[in-house]
This record gives sequence, C-alpha cells and structure tokens, in this order.
Amino acid sequence: MNKDLLSLLNKAYFFLKFRPRSEKEVRDYLYKKIKNKHWSRDDADKVLGELKEEDLIDDKKFIDWFVRARSTLKPKGQRVLTRELKQKGIADELIEKYFSENTVDEEGLALKILEKRWPRYRNLDSRKRFEKACRFLMSRGFNYDLIKQTINKMGTN
Repeated sequence: MNKDLLSLLNKAYFFLKFRPRSEKEVRDYLYKKIKNKHWSRDDADKVLGELKEEDLIDDKKFIDWFVRARSTLKPKGQRVLTRELKQKGIADELIEKYFSENTVDEEGLALKILEKRWPRYRNLDSRKRFEKACRFLMSRGFNYDLIKQTINKMGTN
C-alpha cells in the first residue's frame, strides 16, 4: 500500500479500535473522511479491501459480536436486533442465516430485564402494572404473547 493511502488506513484502524464495525459503517466513515481530502472512493475501497484481508472487517463476526453484546448489555428481542443489524448495513441473508443457526433465548432475556424493572411497578394496580411492563417489553422488541407470558410469571413472584 502506498504512503498516500497509509494515513487513510490509519484512520480506519483508529475507527476500528473502539469496537467491531460492519463493512457499511467503515465504508461510510471512510467516505466521510475523503470528502475534505485528496482521496477518492477508489482509495477508500482499497483500504476496505486491505481491512478485509487483515480480517478486521467481517460482517458474520460482527453479527455474532453485536447480538452477544446486546444480549448482555441491553437485551432486546430478535425483531429489534434484526432491524438494528439492517441499519448497520448487514445483508438480510447473513442475518437470517445467523438467527437460523443461533437461537436467542427471548423468554430468558425478557424475564431478566423485566425482573430489574419490576420493583418500579410493584405499587401499581395490576392493570397499570401490566400496561407499563407490556409497553417496556414491546419497546425492546418482544412479541405480545411472550410479554403476556413473562408478566404472568412475574405476577406470581
């Protein structure tokens, strides 16, 4: 790689330093960087190719990291995860393949996050408690049947 592209490559390394990124995220970042400089889109694409060769960009690995991170830090349902991955530029086929090979324990995740939130709802009447818990879990992308089931489990606790 020539000296001229080395600084663009270093910018990409810096961008990747903080967390894994999807190919689209890196491409968008590089395209934004080249606007004010003398680089072209071809240069950015060469840098992308280099990063792929070095195995620093891999959308399959990114999906795995993203889903695991979300499940740990801010659990969400598969529907929301799918939408967020699409926003990050991940191809539909890769997302479908990942979720067909790896199941997300939505029931366990919903129960886990509702247990943390449940003390806030304890003093509410049962209807209000159900509404608030339902709204909270829906915002995290869980389906209604699972939400009802999870709230019923919490109601017995």
